[in-house]
Amino acid sequence: MVKIRLRFTKGGKLRFIGHLDFLKVFQQSIGRAKLPVAYSQGFNPHMLLSFALPLPLGMTSENDYADLTLEKEMPEGEIISRLNAHGPDGLIVTGAQEFSGPGAAAIVMAADYVFPAGLLDGSASPAEDIIKALLARESIVIPKKTKSGVKDTDIRSDILGISVTDRHILMRLAAGSARFLNPLIVAGQLLGRDACPSDITRAELYRRTCDDKGTGVVPLYEASVN
Repeated sequence: MVKIRLRFTKGGKLRFIGHLDFLKVFQQSIGRAKLPVAYSQGFNPHMLLSFALPLPLGMTSENDYADLTLEKEMPEGEIISRLNAHGPDGLIVTGAQEFSGPGAAAIVMAADYVFPAGLLDGSASPAEDIIKALLARESIVIPKKTKSGVKDTDIRSDILGISVTDRHILMRLAAGSARFLNPLIVAGQLLGRDACPSDITRAELYRRTCDDKGTGVVPLYEASVN
């Protein structure tokens, strides 16, 4: 068995299908590509494929990740070319890398999101001042849905950073099974109104580094995955 981490972009009309439907689309692409994919054991075998983090409906992604298990080794370039030859419009595989260790869903802890800085042009203050004011707040309490109902939740610690360029606002937010902050909420705080999912792109997903302090993050896809 060989575990492969796929890196891909999701755009076009694929942004309008939910996570489970996208899983089916991905599985169909793998089937048409005739990859030697491995299946689970038992009465209802399923393809050993999992995604790092579901993408909110309506959003696009630049660097997204899925883990696929193959029954035997295959050149990374061939995996990429086969999937791109048989995938739908909007799905482009940009990397295929063998890895060991835990799956992407277990280690993802942060995500980068970008949206056009021009959306803040109508605000009373410059974008830099809006961001500075938001980050200066010790707490940002919002009503948030939980398994036990709607509760007031302080999201400030889940905002890991926000910056602005001439063209884009970049938000780095907590992401993963343990902590997840919806980028629409933070974008709405900056815009002063509801944010549109189609304006936001998820640019990257991160895992924690393996250094002594464990305070840094690196993209899920690297020259050496472990």
